[in-house]
Amino acid sequence: MRSFTYSSQQEQSDIESILKERKKKIAKQQWLYTLLLLFILLILGLYFGRKVMYTEFDGYITTDINTVRMADDIFVLETHVKAGDYIVPGDTLFSYVYVRNFYDHEHFNSEPNVITHNRDIRVQYGLASQDLEVLRVRISELERQLETEDHNIRFGLSDNRNKMKTEQALAEAKEQYKAQARKLGVLRNAAGQTSQAVNRFHNGHYGMLQVQDMTNIKLMEELGLVRYSIAVDTALVTQVFVPEKMLVLRGEPLVSSQSFNLIRNNVSVVAYVMPRQMKHINQYSWAEVIVNDEVSFKASVLMLGTRTEEIPGELRSRLSRDHTSVVVLMEIDPDQVIPFWALLDNVPVRIRLNNFRKSPKRHDDYVLYHTTKGVIHSTLVKRDSMEMIKRGTMSEE
Repeated sequence: MRSFTYSSQQEQSDIESILKERKKKIAKQQWLYTLLLLFILLILGLYFGRKVMYTEFDGYITTDINTVRMADDIFVLETHVKAGDYIVPGDTLFSYVYVRNFYDHEHFNSEPNVITHNRDIRVQYGLASQDLEVLRVRISELERQLETEDHNIRFGLSDNRNKMKTEQALAEAKEQYKAQARKLGVLRNAAGQTSQAVNRFHNGHYGMLQVQDMTNIKLMEELGLVRYSIAVDTALVTQVFVPEKMLVLRGEPLVSSQSFNLIRNNVSVVAYVMPRQMKHINQYSWAEVIVNDEVSFKASVLMLGTRTEEIPGELRSRLSRDHTSVVVLMEIDPDQVIPFWALLDNVPVRIRLNNFRKSPKRHDDYVLYHTTKGVIHSTLVKRDSMEMIKRGTMSEE
């Protein structure tokens, strides 16, 4: 106890140092909380400012996809393109043969049409030959009767009336003979052509064509049965649905491609607009279409309320009952450079509309409908006048 000393001055300095440290810590916390509060207020300000300044809609790009389909069952021999290839008019997409050439004769109670047709032509040729022989005999008989009439007229046993009738009948018989001879020639040529088709069908000296012969490309080329699907537009092949040596039924897709001429393929932007948001958009509005942070472009309203669509599940809000929206169709403004991939079918986009952008207001923003008289035609806006108004307003801006 004698060694214990108490110094009030030392204790006072220790307390002051502790208080200073505590004040510094509190000041740091205050600054941190202040910065955090300012950041939150800035985010909220930007959010609400954006909500006031802009109206945004979900949407997607729509364009036609060219899909090659066949009107009959075919067997694909070779595929000459793959996904990602560029094609131009005249390029071969794939080669094929018609399946009906191989299985028509497989039916027990029926025979191929080419054989039936060849037999019918040969029957007609035989009947025409018989008719031609009958006409030849008739002409000979009329010539004999004409000689008899001349003999009778010399001896006064007959007059010119019977002779003229015989001459008329002889002329008609000769014309019928010529017509029948021409018909016989046509039937002869047709029979020769169908005979060649029958020979091809019977596969020359190999016998009748079988289903397994479809895979023999060389044989199909020799028989002239190979057909080719040719590209008709400059495009990008997006998908090949079937491999080689594959049976394809009628109507099934074979090759799909995206044309480089998007205008001809009806490229446009579809915006999901809720009925309560229709007040923010009119027939003369233009908007910014945002694909991602780097790609965006301008588009103008083409038609208000073309139809309704159900909003996809991933775009719905859990706190909202809105499941169906009005579809507003927008066209892409000209003279813009946009990546081709951004204009493919079903690419999701955001449509941003500036609420403070000067846009002309008209009483006929909507096509009005009278419940008794029908559509009010004075509210129909012509597309040409819409374009003039849009261009004039954009140039003023």
